[in-house]
Amino acid sequence: MVNAVYPPLLGATQVQEHFIDGRNIFVSGGAGQPDAVIEVIASAGLSSQLRLIDNSLPGMTCLDIDRFSSKARLNTGFFLGAYRDHHAQGRVDFVPAFHSARFRAIDEQYAINIALIKVSEPDGSGLCSPGVQSDFSQAMLDQADLVIAEINSAVPYIEDGMKVPLSSINYCVRSDEPLIEYSTAPSGETDLKIASLISDLVEDGDCIQLGIGSLPVSILENLTDKRDLGIHTGLLTEAVIPLVESGVVNGSRKNIDTGKIVTGIAAGSRAFYDWCGKCPDLRMKPVNYTHNGAVLASIDRLVGINTTLEIDLFGQINSETINGKQIGGVGGLVDFLRGARTSKGGRSIIALHSTARKGSISKIVPLINKGPITVMRDDTDYVVTEFGVARLSNLSVEKRAEALIEIAHPDFRKSLTEEWQVMLANY
Repeated sequence: MVNAVYPPLLGATQVQEHFIDGRNIFVSGGAGQPDAVIEVIASAGLSSQLRLIDNSLPGMTCLDIDRFSSKARLNTGFFLGAYRDHHAQGRVDFVPAFHSARFRAIDEQYAINIALIKVSEPDGSGLCSPGVQSDFSQAMLDQADLVIAEINSAVPYIEDGMKVPLSSINYCVRSDEPLIEYSTAPSGETDLKIASLISDLVEDGDCIQLGIGSLPVSILENLTDKRDLGIHTGLLTEAVIPLVESGVVNGSRKNIDTGKIVTGIAAGSRAFYDWCGKCPDLRMKPVNYTHNGAVLASIDRLVGINTTLEIDLFGQINSETINGKQIGGVGGLVDFLRGARTSKGGRSIIALHSTARKGSISKIVPLINKGPITVMRDDTDYVVTEFGVARLSNLSVEKRAEALIEIAHPDFRKSLTEEWQVMLANY
């Protein structure tokens, strides 16, 4: 942009002035994590009592809170492995919450003083784009005392999304560092079997949502024979590119956001970020839209497809802990599950491998008793493993258990049946 008036540069002096005891600081995550800004903050060597509001993307980014201050404290909705030591020190507050509820709290309850974000270079009107990490709201930026941005030439300018005027940024750090990339492990044989079964549940004209990980990539790769699919999701990955370019995904039958691919985050390679910047159908929206229950319910034929850690014979789901040890968070699972189930013609699909630890443990268990219930049994609809599909909706308690045992690994069906009979005798 010619003659752009950029905000003052952030330096150690400004950090020491503004990052003082009691400040609540929102930090964007994923490809929008403002590492150049964090570097400047780290150079100030603070010991202020700061509260960091985490927006990290599992598998992609996390915050090193010591780089902000030796007395910084983290508030997070995802209990990442990297946070365990700081949690043991009493410096991490894990807040279990649906993704929609967490971002509503960020907007309305956390009293954000400083927002740290990453944006593109400005356009001819002095407007910057948050690019592929656009899940935070304009309301949060408006309410913050200070907005500090990494203005990065690698951030794609997304036409259909929130804009951040240069004039609303109080301090900046200029950068041309490449964006953080995201990748998943290659799909295995089990992923491919599950993806094939889920593909049979997706119909032409459906609007789909997918969670995070390698299995959702496999599912997208199995939808090449579909027509006129739409997408409304919280996270978009580059597995969508072939479907868009072949016309499988065109959003033509979406009753809202017609023709648009709606997401709050895009995560992938540099080539994918470039593609996002050039895709005219990409619409970036904040969490208060992508995960909004009323919005999701208004989307006809919304199919929410998500993964989990374990499910019991009642249909209760645990997506947060393993053997009682917290390893993640709720995220958008329940938001999309309930949204899909209230959508006209919608469906909710939960996918999981039947076993873990090289087949030694069944992920279908008699009763979840070592962790929280992420999804109540009343909410669970379709469940898919590599051994089949169980639809629990409108089944009796006994029939639900039978259906789940049928899609468990054969090595565990006998023991599951026996334990279920014992439980049923006392039901």
